[in-house]
Amino acid sequence: MGPWKSGRATYFGADGWSIHRGSCGLGYQFRDIYPGFDVIAVSDLSPEYSNSCGKCFEVGCTNESFTDGYGQYQERSGACYDESKTLVVRVVDTCPCEYPSNAYSNKRWCCQDQGAGEMHGDLSVWAYERLGKKDFGSMKLKYREVPCNYYPANPAPQIDNHTPFDIPPSGAAKPHEKIFVKRTDDKGVRQGAVYSVDDESQAQYQTTVPAEQLYKDGTIKLSYGAPLEYSSPNK
Repeated sequence: MGPWKSGRATYFGADGWSIHRGSCGLGYQFRDIYPGFDVIAVSDLSPEYSNSCGKCFEVGCTNESFTDGYGQYQERSGACYDESKTLVVRVVDTCPCEYPSNAYSNKRWCCQDQGAGEMHGDLSVWAYERLGKKDFGSMKLKYREVPCNYYPANPAPQIDNHTPFDIPPSGAAKPHEKIFVKRTDDKGVRQGAVYSVDDESQAQYQTTVPAEQLYKDGTIKLSYGAPLEYSSPNK
């Protein structure tokens, strides 16, 4: 596991920005494929962005204040439920600095300003509300890279009054049923992104990416319904 680093987080997923349409190209996320709907979009100006698709981070909320991209002070001394609680998220998307249709908000959070620490991340709303109070809209984050089968020593609990889940449609293809192809555009290459095709003929002359490479550390087993051995601090 990597060292703890300082970051900042907002949230998405219940506001028209679906966790199932992330730039990484993984498509539908499933609650039974760990870490489920706990996912993150990483700022494209963060040093963590390169080859981030499919990586996992352990994240926690800290009661620290910070500034946004416009230099506005954000008081967050009471934003967290419990600073000792953490959870694991998988990278599935980008928080782009330049996004014309949402320019004010993206410049405020996604341009890796001084208040962002080493990474601004857009957490799924379901991860965010397990760690802190959603009404604040943003939080100071501690994070570190971990194996995707890592189970925290002191996990943040599920909450009863969570935001309604965005469940994939019945019959949606799971990761082991997909054919993933490597993206070749500059931004896709930089993030390690893919797209999926329906059959092998569509992938001809292109570089395919095994689902195991995207659903790392054995978590692809859960796509088959097979058991997963979780890594923990005691292993």
